[in-house]
Amino acid sequence: MIVSSWAPPMVGGPQNLYNLFSQFTPDSYCVFTTSEAINQRQVTGSKLAGEYLFFDAPASNRSDSRPEDRHMQVSGGRIQRVATLARGAVAIAYHTTYHTCKTIVTIIRMVRIGIRLVHEKKVDCLLGISDVGPALISTYLISRIAGIPYALYLFDIYQGNILSPMNRFLAKIFERRLFRRASMVIVTNEGTERFYRKRYGGIFKSAVVHNSIFLSDYEHYRTPYSPREPYVIVFTGSVYWAQERSLMNLVRALDEMADPRIRLDLYVHNADSKLREQLGSRSYVRLMAAPQSDMARVQCSATLLFLPLSWHTGAPEIIATATPGKLVDYLASGRPILIHAPPYTYLNEYAKENSFAAVVDEENVGKLKAAIRRLLSDLEVSLRLIENAKTTLTANHDAHLNARKLATILESV
Repeated sequence: MIVSSWAPPMVGGPQNLYNLFSQFTPDSYCVFTTSEAINQRQVTGSKLAGEYLFFDAPASNRSDSRPEDRHMQVSGGRIQRVATLARGAVAIAYHTTYHTCKTIVTIIRMVRIGIRLVHEKKVDCLLGISDVGPALISTYLISRIAGIPYALYLFDIYQGNILSPMNRFLAKIFERRLFRRASMVIVTNEGTERFYRKRYGGIFKSAVVHNSIFLSDYEHYRTPYSPREPYVIVFTGSVYWAQERSLMNLVRALDEMADPRIRLDLYVHNADSKLREQLGSRSYVRLMAAPQSDMARVQCSATLLFLPLSWHTGAPEIIATATPGKLVDYLASGRPILIHAPPYTYLNEYAKENSFAAVVDEENVGKLKAAIRRLLSDLEVSLRLIENAKTTLTANHDAHLNARKLATILESV
């Protein structure tokens, strides 16, 4: 039983789950998740063929919105300021209390329903998927109570992520216990594996299953690389604290490049007012959204694909260990990749080790401009990166090979 707060058809990490478990027979697994995972208002990918089991009511019948604030208007400058501060303090207290209660209630509900389903569905193994806490903790507690083994599959690190105060507290309590009791801890890259070995030594068994893709999905869209003006730099995916600063470095670099003619296409499905304000009214920037099914076409038609990770975030350990899910899409696109990320990241290490991307590991607009100009002007360099990307993709990210590897791991559990 896959225990996940975010499951296919949601995109991101769930898309990697889909690519792997779509190779399993539908009767060999079930997915224990929230009904929001199949809420079609989300930007979605494909739903798995296995049975879906929910720990909550249908999403259309639920509302997690805050009740509307009701307060009396108070006139007067000083009184108004005091009233505003008071309302702010009440709002913060409400927000903290609400999310603390919601986390605890979610875990209780998942454990209670999960134990029943383990017996009803004759589940013999749990696979806990990383989230902000509830899925991981519920996997641990269901395992302890029902007496069955579990493995963890971590797309991001747990303790050290940006979490609410309650979830940070729970991560500090539970992460070591999770690792010690797990039959296997599966991670997506060797950098994360080293990180946890340094943190916990030999108290757990581990395996690496890289983010995976079906190579055939891109064959229809991939074309010979022959860049010409106007050049198009493309970014696809979410923009939040982990990418925002690095992305704006790119924008500042393009501001200073009068030639050649370059357009920046950002396919961002969660673009908020802050991002729109930062981008301003720049004529060369296009902020768009497109369904997941169009991403292969978009990426394969780019001149250059941009992959950012930010400096000076609140979770440097996440930045250090991340290999973003979009990396495998970029590797499959037949287009050169430009990575802009801090020097301590595993992403940079992986790219340099396999020579599949140009890397700018300094927060330096001048070096970013130089890297862009070289990739656009030196066809030999770009073609070499593209060929190395294809080699890396085939060796480490083939969904068919990785699904078989995952099946072997779960059999051992």
